[in-house]
This record gives sequence, C-alpha cells and structure tokens, in this order.
Amino acid sequence: QTESFQKQLRRYANGILEIRLRISFENLLSQQIPTPSLNEQRKIADFLDNEIESIDKLITNTQNLIEEYESYKTALITQTVTCGLNPDVEMKDSGFGYLGVIPSHWDVVPLKYLGSCINGISKGAKYFGSGFAFVSYSDVYKNYELPSAVCGLVESSQKERDTYSVEYGDVFFTRTSETKEEVAFSSTCLSSIDNATFAGFLIRFRPYNMNRLLPEFSKYYFRSNIHRNYFIKEMNLVTRVSLSQELLKKLPVLLPPLSEQKKIVEYLDSKINSIDNIISNKENLISELEDYKKSLIFEYTTGKKRV
Repeated sequence: QTESFQKQLRRYANGILEIRLRISFENLLSQQIPTPSLNEQRKIADFLDNEIESIDKLITNTQNLIEEYESYKTALITQTVTCGLNPDVEMKDSGFGYLGVIPSHWDVVPLKYLGSCINGISKGAKYFGSGFAFVSYSDVYKNYELPSAVCGLVESSQKERDTYSVEYGDVFFTRTSETKEEVAFSSTCLSSIDNATFAGFLIRFRPYNMNRLLPEFSKYYFRSNIHRNYFIKEMNLVTRVSLSQELLKKLPVLLPPLSEQKKIVEYLDSKINSIDNIISNKENLISELEDYKKSLIFEYTTGKKRV
C-alpha cells in the first residue's frame, strides 16, 4: 500500500493511457521489497493494525460529522425557504400536502408562470474539448451556485450560443440520470458566462421578471430537498430517471415579498458560509489523516522507523 512501491510499479506500466495501462506478471515478480525477519514483520503488522484502526475510526467519525452538517444545512435551507424567518408569523395552508402550511402573506405560483424552460444542447463527442464555454451536468450537480468559470468546452455556432445561453438568474436542473438520487438537482447562475452553452442532460429555467424571484433566493429555494422529493415522487423510472419540462413547470414556487427574499438570502448566506467553513475544516482533517496513515505505513514497512 505504500506510494513508493506503487510508484515504482507504474514505471513498468504500458498500454494506451486513455484506455487501460497494464503491468506484466514478470515485472511484478521482479520487484524487490524489504524483508525483515518474520518476528519483526509480525511486530510491524500488529503495530500498524492498531495505529491504522485508530486513524480509520477518527476518519469515519469525521466523515459522519460532515454528513450531519450537510443534513443540517439542507434542513436549514428547507425550513427557511418554506417558513421564513419569523416563527410567529400567521400561517395558511399552501394547498400542497408536501409543502404543508406557509406564511399567509406569501404567494404560491407554478413555475411555468414565472419563466421559460428549455433543454440543453445535444452534440456528438467530436465537438467537445475545444471551442466555447460549456456548462456540464457535474457543474450543476455539485454546486448551489453555478461556477463563473467552467472547465468544459464545445464547438458551438452563434445561433446555438444565443439559444442555449447562460445568463444571470438562470436556474439549471439535472434532467436525467441512472438513479433518482442524482436527478432534479439545481444550480443558479449568479454571473453570466459569455458565449456559453449548456448540456442536453440539463433543463434551463429562465425567469421572466427578477422583481418577483431573486436569483440569490433561487439558489437556495430550488436546491431544497423538499422539491427534489416532489420531483422524484412524480417521475417515472424506466431505464433512466428523467425530469420532464412538463413536470418542472408544475412545481409550486413559494414567493415571499422581494424585501423578505433579500432578508432570507442574507440570513442563509451567513449561516451556510459558517457551516461550509466547518465542513471544509473537517475535510482538511480527513486529508491530513489519510496522508499521515500513508506516511506511517511507509516509514515502518521500509525501516525508516522501528517498532
């Protein structure tokens, strides 16, 4: 498991990098490895078993904490964008069982009355890798806010760039996937990307009027799990899960007054930023522990340190 041994083996790898590399049986058998006495091997193995078990437990506990913080973040967003910030506000029945009660002064409007929807560009593989900016499935799936600089490139015409443009306020939804867990995720564009197009596996929602629905509010509202659960319940699973424009347009959108949307955004920005900082620190800790584990294995299996 030491990186030095694996790196040494890679020197003998051959084949086509983009497809598969191979190491021959003969090259594997020719590798020299340190061979302490059996008694010392047992001591090293016992020592590392104990040390690695302790490190792995700490890594697992940290991963569990990250999952708890992610769940809390999702719950906080859902609670705030469906109930607001005032716990004493008068409530009313939303008219949708899965939404329950909502503040009485909020509007409920189907998405189709707030903007237009369009599926993304569809092109063959030969057109990708060069050209103009291209928003991919993973750009949306991984981010609440669409990255202002995306890595994808596609050769697109001016007409395609006009039709499938990426502008401030656009909300992109993952449209199709192998599993229901990866469909109906959203990402909101808060900075227009010049000359960009977006993938055919996505649906773009473009609001008619920013004075009814703030893009910054959209970033949180459409990422809420309560809406994804609604989509998943209504979608049909055949060989792939697919979110249709027709279903998306039926989605009930809760609309607080614009001033309240701004307050919700300010509140969530502050809270989510704090949570994300904690998660980032936990992820850094896991990375450090993984590095320490590799270092420990290397030092004791090569004799740099002795038991």
